[in-house]
Amino acid sequence: MILVVDATTVVAALIKNGAARKALLSGKFKLVAPEFLKDEVNKYVDYIATKSGLTKEDLDLLIAMIFQEIDLMPAKEYEFELDKARKLINEDLKDAPYVACYLALKCDGIWTNDSDYERKPGIKAIGTEYLLKLI
Repeated sequence: MILVVDATTVVAALIKNGAARKALLSGKFKLVAPEFLKDEVNKYVDYIATKSGLTKEDLDLLIAMIFQEIDLMPAKEYEFELDKARKLINEDLKDAPYVACYLALKCDGIWTNDSDYERKPGIKAIGTEYLLKLI
């Protein structure tokens, strides 16, 4: 199963040693994301550190482990789908690159905790609980 993973999922996996981390590190899924995902996660490192209680060293190690599981796509590999993605997602345009990756790679879904994806025609949003059933 090939999934686009978004920042909400990665941040959840970093904050809590729970379902998202278990699924993300399971090795059962091929995970992809726009390369700016790293920048998105880095914006929240202080918040993640506070919420998780991890030391800087442990958090850095966990971030490295998680990003080993995700293939990061340069914008040039999905930009041809950005216009279509913006039309599909229209409320939150910062999500367009995730949708464009999904469209460009013809993925099985977008793994997200973001309700903006729900009930969008042409987008299959997949939650963590569903993925746990598959591992």
